[in-house]
Formats: sequence, C-alpha cells, structure tokens
Amino acid sequence: MAEKKASWLARGIKLAVKLILVAVVLFVAYGVYLDAQIKQKFSGNKWQLPALVYGMEHEYFQTDALYKDDLIRHLNLLDYRKVRAVSLPGEYKVHANAVELVRREYSLAENHYRAKRLKISFQGRRIKSIWDFGAQQSVSAFTLEPYLLARLQANNLEDRILVSLENVPDIVIQTLLLVEDRSFYEHHGVSPLAILRALWVNIQAGRTVQGGSTLTQQLVKNMFLTNERSLVRKLKEAYLALLLDARYDKHEILQAYINEVYVGQNHQRAVHGLGLASQFYFAKPLNELSANEIALLVGMIKGPSYYNPRKYPQRAKERRDLILRLMTAHGLLTPDDYQVEVSRKLTVQDLNAIARRKFPAYVDQVREELKNVVTHDSQLFSGLKIYTHFDPLAQHRAQTSLSTSVELIENRRNIDDLQGAIVVVDSQQGGIKALVGDKKPHYAGFNRALNAQRNIGSLVKPFVYISAFEQDPALNLASIVKDQAITLTSSLGNQWSPKNYDKKYEGDIRLLDALVRSRNVPAVNLGMQTGLREIADRIQDFGIQREIPVYPSLLLGSVTLSPFEVAQIYQVLANKGTYIQLHAIRSIYSNDNQQVWQPAEKSYQVVDASYSYLINYALHKVTREGTAKAIAKSLPNRKFAGKTGTTNDGRDSWFVGYDHNELALVWLGRDDNQAISLTGSAGALKTFIQYQQSHNGENLILNLPAGVELKYFDKQTGLHSLPGCENLLLLPAIVEHLPPAKACDGSKEWVKPKSTWLERLFDW
Repeated sequence: MAEKKASWLARGIKLAVKLILVAVVLFVAYGVYLDAQIKQKFSGNKWQLPALVYGMEHEYFQTDALYKDDLIRHLNLLDYRKVRAVSLPGEYKVHANAVELVRREYSLAENHYRAKRLKISFQGRRIKSIWDFGAQQSVSAFTLEPYLLARLQANNLEDRILVSLENVPDIVIQTLLLVEDRSFYEHHGVSPLAILRALWVNIQAGRTVQGGSTLTQQLVKNMFLTNERSLVRKLKEAYLALLLDARYDKHEILQAYINEVYVGQNHQRAVHGLGLASQFYFAKPLNELSANEIALLVGMIKGPSYYNPRKYPQRAKERRDLILRLMTAHGLLTPDDYQVEVSRKLTVQDLNAIARRKFPAYVDQVREELKNVVTHDSQLFSGLKIYTHFDPLAQHRAQTSLSTSVELIENRRNIDDLQGAIVVVDSQQGGIKALVGDKKPHYAGFNRALNAQRNIGSLVKPFVYISAFEQDPALNLASIVKDQAITLTSSLGNQWSPKNYDKKYEGDIRLLDALVRSRNVPAVNLGMQTGLREIADRIQDFGIQREIPVYPSLLLGSVTLSPFEVAQIYQVLANKGTYIQLHAIRSIYSNDNQQVWQPAEKSYQVVDASYSYLINYALHKVTREGTAKAIAKSLPNRKFAGKTGTTNDGRDSWFVGYDHNELALVWLGRDDNQAISLTGSAGALKTFIQYQQSHNGENLILNLPAGVELKYFDKQTGLHSLPGCENLLLLPAIVEHLPPAKACDGSKEWVKPKSTWLERLFDW
C-alpha cells in the first residue's frame, strides 16, 4: 500500500514538474511575443503623426511700412500674451511708440532660431528702429515664427505634438513624477509596494480611490492594451511593463509617456501628449506654462473627463490646488509662489477661440495641391511639415472686411443672403496669402473663393483691349473708338444690341476713357474687330484651363469663372505680363526636416511688358477718376490699379485691385444668382477699400518699360502730335508703333519744360 502511494506521489511530482516546465516555456514564449510587439512599436514610428501646415515666416525690416497696431494684431494671432513686464517667450508689452517682446524659439526647415528679446519702435506708418537686447545693438530686421494653420490628422482621430524630454521644463517632469509615479527611477516597470499601498487604501475606503499602476504600466495600457477591466489584462499590463523597462531606458519611457498620455477630447479627436494639451487648454507651448497651469495639466491625467476644466471648473480647480499643495510640500514651489499661483483664476482657452484659429477655405486649397504631391496617406500622415504662403494678418483683414461690409450692404440696401469671397495673392511670387470663402468667419462649408462659378462682367474688358492692341499695333490709348449703337445678328437670326450702363452713347471716345469708364459698346465694337476666337484664346493664355465660349456676349464678361481663376488672370497684369501659377504650398519637409518637395518654377511672359504697362496705366486711372474713383477719395495717399465688374441686374459685384506686390479680389452676390442690383462700385469695391484701410501696403509703381515713352496726342483726333500744339494730351505709348508726329505752328516755338506732373507721377 505504501509503495502504491509513493508511486502516485512520484507521478504527481513529475506531472507537476512537466506542467511547470510547460508553463515556464509558455510564459517565456509569450514574453518573446510581447517583446517583439514592444520592439516593433517602440523602434519604429510610435505614432501616426498629423501633417502640420504652416504659414509664412514673417520678416520685418527697419523702415518697413507697418503700423504698431498691425504688429500687435500679428502677435495676438500668434497667441502672444500682453503683460506689464516681458520676461518669458510669447510675451509682449506696449509702449507709447514701441512694442517690446520676447520672440519665441522656433525651427523652420533646416534652421533653428533661438528666443530673442526685442523692442520695435515706430514713427508714423513705418518701423523706425529695432533693438536687440541680447546683442545690445540695433538690428536691421527681425522675424516672427510661422503661424500653425492646420493639423491634418489621420483616420485614427488621434492628435499630438511630439516633444523631446530635453525641451520639457524640469518642473513639469518633477510634478508629473510626484503625482503619478514617485519611485519611477527605482522600480523595474512594476512597483509591488505601490500596489500593496493602493490595495490597503482602497480596502480602507471601501472603494477605488488610489491606483497602483506605475507610469510605465500606464504607458503600456495606453499603447498596447484596451480599457478592459480584468485580472488577465492587469497581469498582461504588468508583464509588458517589466519587458518595456528591461529593454528601454527610463529617459525613453518617460518621453514616450509625455507624448502618449491622454489628456482630453477635441470633439472627435483625442488629445494626446502634454505638448498638444498645453496648446489645447492654454494656447501656448509647454515651456511657457505657469505653475498653476502645470498643476492643472498634470492633475487632469487622473481623469481628463472628470476634471475637464471647461465642463467642471470647480472640480478642476480643487484638483489643481491639491497638486499645487503637493508641489509646495515637496519643494517645487516656495510658500510665496504657492500663494500667488493658488490665487489665480482657473483660465483655459475657450473652444470658440480654437475654432477661430481655423481657416478652412485656405486649407481646402492646400489639400487640393497635396493631391498632386502626396500619393498615399502614409506619406501625408508621417509628420510632414507643409510650409505655405498663408499670411494670418492678411487672412484676418480679409475675413473681417468681408463680414462687416456684407452686413452693412445688406442693411443699407435691404438685401438678404448676400455672400462673398476674397482672394489675396502675392502677385510677384504667385503665393496665395489669404482665402475667404464665406461671410461667416471660419465657416467650413461651400468655399466660394475656389468653387463659386459666376459671370465676370466688365472684368473681361482689359483682356479685350490687350487682344486689340496685339492685333492692331496702330492702336494706342489716345485712339478714337466708336461708342454708338450696334446690333449683332447670329447665324440663327438672333439679335443682340449691347448698351452702356447709363443707356447713353457718346459717339467718338478715346480708347483710354472707354476702359477707364468701363463703357460697354466701345468694348464690343473693338472686340468684334479683333475677333472673338482670338480673344477667347488669349484669355486662356492668362491661366484659364477651361474652354471659353465664343459668343459676342463674351466681350462683356459672359464667361463663368471662379474668384480664384479671376485672381489668376489678373496676377499676370499685376506682374507686368508674367504668368506665375497661383499656389499655396511653398515647400514640404519631413518630420526630421529633410526637404521632400518644392514646386517647380513655372513662370513665363504671357503679354509683352509694353502692352501690360498701357493696361495698368489705364487701370490706375480707373482708381483715380473712373468707376473705382472712391479709392482716391478714401485712400488719397495710396496708389493702385484696379477694375470693377458688374453682371446683368447686378447679380455679381466684382472688384480686383493691386499695388506693388499684392493683389486682392472681391466678389459679392447671392448663391441662388438672384438679381440684387449691386454694381462693382457699390459692393465689392467698398469691401476692397475696407480691406486696404486696415493695413499699410506698398504703393503701385509704374516704371516705363523699354520702348514706351510719354507722347503728345491731339485730344479731338487722337493723332500723335508734336509738343507746343493746342489741345494736347500727354500719354504713354509704344514708340515703334507711332506714326510721325503731326506738326503745327506752335510746335516750332516749343521748349521742353523741366518736368510735368505726369512725369513726376512715374517717379514713385
């Protein structure tokens, strides 16, 4: 009997040993499997990062045309804070005739710019001087960091701003470890003492009031596991934490935690990492947070929803104050500092302020251009840095001007549902500075700037005149054209009798006056002589991809284009006849600042500089004495070229104007294309003027190109005449196309004056 029992015992022991061996092998094998998962996740890209879309880096020079208020507005758009005494990056102080600031540290492509304390002094409408406190000397220029326009997220709806541990303030790290894991540098991923302590506290409380998870376990749960509550998941969490701690050093684990931790929800998008949380709640980077803000941010980690400061401010404040007391008790704050910080109001960025930072119309264009650059989502959502021509100041001015002017026009003219769009471009580089697609700020619906299809009305006339100049070199600005009734009959017998806006005819009229006053009938007469097909083809040469319908009504703007397309064709005129494709994106860099794309230079001469000069001369006179003369009255010290546009029954109100380097186009109308009796002068021009009044631009410069000179012409006949004759007009003309000058008795005794007012005009 005893032998039988011994035999069973031996077999039991052997079986137990085998089972233990199998369990050990399975445990080790499972560990190898988990370790492979950890290695795969940690060794590659840990996260699918959003593509970051940046605006322009602004460089301001001494003597630049800039108002003090414009610089303050720019700083506010970049979330700088007005203070009594500047000391930290992102702060500024306003003096009587100066602005003092600490420019933030930032990186741009391959370059890195350190924080810099500056004082910018102003004299009138210009920068007088720039003082660099660090260098203790005056400097000729300073820069401001580019505006972060958008974060293009992946489909996983996670968002984060990666930060390296070296750039995280020491007080943030110490507070985080104090609250979440005081023995982080002592344990090996799991802290048995912390688990036992939490278990004892929870038993005493009768509920879960304290967790025993280490920071490493929290990281494992967030990166590898679900939120399931079970013993198996908890054991797996502990095993993963041990493996993670064994494979990677504390520095990398802490950095990963800071970038992974969940800290809230921005609608459908999860806010991960302290870097993004700092921007989401306080609109500033981690290194600019005050102690009370750090306390709130770290305190929220325990329960981002429960301690949400926007929903539960009192609860969040109590949690913040508790963390502040801990910080004081452990020497991170002095008692005096604690009193200051605990007395501060709980202040977080309003969600509406976040919405106001979004510019969907511009981002639409960026996304459209990205389709030709990025072929796969994996490329886009790998932390690409997309640098654009976006100008936050121009965008703010354009949106404000459109919103306020549309409301004013609606009230004064009793018009309902008036809408609009604005396109602002750098006419010399082709860069899109601002796009407004709706009167409602930051609206993410129908983008009228890109997608509204409207007749352009009289905006087509400069291109009719250019085609006429090219077709008949004998024409010049003084040439006499017909302003008399005309009836055109189609091959089907349909008749069309165009009329001027005032329903009157002047008979003979100078070509210059016909364009400046936007007379319809002379444009039709001239266009029919030139040829409809020639004019349609010529308009396409200015950057229009679509087919232009060849009908006589084309000559008065019966052609459908978007505001963006109109800005493209006028960019050529503003750039002295040189075409540059309008574009938002300047360059694209990888997350490690390697250039991956830059647009190819695509510019060419569309129209001879001499012809574009004659048209620009006429369009400048439009803004002084023509259909846009309100500009001269409202902005007497500014010089522009521009053109109004109106369609039948005032359904569309257009204006496009440009100075030396910036073009702005405005369209107003109703989406249902109903008649509103709104001319270009009564509608879009007013919006343009409001936009220009809100900033300090550079005047239009008209330099005579080679082959163009100022010549005298007879006012009555338009004939080229010698100086000294009566009733003459001085106008620019292409010399090689002029016939010999007509002589008279007065021309023999004429002596050239020193300078005329018109000649002085061209010395801007």
